[in-house]
Amino acid sequence: MAEHAVGLCGTCRWVRIAKNRRGSVFYRCLRADTDPRFLKYPPLPVLSCPGFDRRDPGDDALAESDGDRDQS
Repeated sequence: MAEHAVGLCGTCRWVRIAKNRRGSVFYRCLRADTDPRFLKYPPLPVLSCPGFDRRDPGDDALAESDGDRDQS
């Protein structure tokens, strides 16, 4: 998914990109682990976020393989 399609999550240092075997891609917010204001998998695109912190241009969001998990 293109960065503009996911909004701020595409450039946030707190995002982890999870992919399953079916090819689905999920943007996981790590701030949700410690702060209840944030959703673990926010609806995209995220256009405004109090926890947004721009990732350094050389850093990539860590990709996680979630097996065959299906998100609803």
